[in-house]
Amino acid sequence: MTAIVLLAVACGGSSVQPSPIMQKGEGTLELPLVSTSAAGRTYKLVGATFVITGEQSVTITDTSADTVSVPLIAGDYSIQMNGSWHIERTDAPGQTVQATLVSPNPMRFTLAEGEMRPVRFLFKVPGEILTDVGFSVDDGGWISGSFKFGPRPPPPPYFPPDYLGFFNELWEKTVPFVISFESTTATRAEEDFRKLLIIQTSPITLQFGGEHSDVLQHQVIPAFQGLPMQFILEADTSQPISYVYMRPVELTSVSGELALQMDLYLPGLLGMDMDGYPRFPNATSFDGSVGMVLPGNPTFYGNSIYGSIIEGSFAPR
Repeated sequence: MTAIVLLAVACGGSSVQPSPIMQKGEGTLELPLVSTSAAGRTYKLVGATFVITGEQSVTITDTSADTVSVPLIAGDYSIQMNGSWHIERTDAPGQTVQATLVSPNPMRFTLAEGEMRPVRFLFKVPGEILTDVGFSVDDGGWISGSFKFGPRPPPPPYFPPDYLGFFNELWEKTVPFVISFESTTATRAEEDFRKLLIIQTSPITLQFGGEHSDVLQHQVIPAFQGLPMQFILEADTSQPISYVYMRPVELTSVSGELALQMDLYLPGLLGMDMDGYPRFPNATSFDGSVGMVLPGNPTFYGNSIYGSIIEGSFAPR
């Protein structure tokens, strides 16, 4: 285990760490620790330490610089944030800003040779922002929880016994996740006399924790990172008691080769406005279900995996 002690250089009231020199076979992990919100407020993460394990093991103990950069051998890693961390406004040092960690901790990431790789732990600061380590500050939202997958079903008798399928490594695993987005746009619509509220997100950031998974890090994250997401709420007034429900949430990769499907069971959350349209939902906890599918041949053995979502948190803005 290596302890990284960073030498900060004061410059114009901020501390800047010299950029590390990457050797052959290395990339660089970047942890910017200061961010300015759209309202002009500047925040800093204080008191955190970071433990990195993977191709090599590193502990970052000095986070006094505005940005921490660490050269690492290219490969798959886990990073855990420890210590008595808190967030402060830089114009009020010593005064803690209330914040909740949203990201999985520890969190998985992959570093390629020659890559400058920012890794972000997402925080929620009530009343104003969603922020992250690497701090971008915004007023967006997130979905978080854990995907829980059951045992792998036995293959059909005509399959070779050693055939494992695309998602094999995820069976019997519980995987913490977060899907975050910086902003949303809500639009009213009608469809066959049904009134809808369509919530469109900005490009998403997808993160996973738990054990390392090649499928999640090298297939799932690249497939969906940066795509927008839609939440469609539908008001059903055909029954004696009207109600609002959310349709399944679906993401399909640009190539069309991978799809993510989620059903969010939102208890007693959704209501209608005076015009009969669904109201914008409040933040809530939830349970649900998840599926990942190769759409080209989804019924082929090993081309899909289904499970539950546990300890879910839904905060649309």
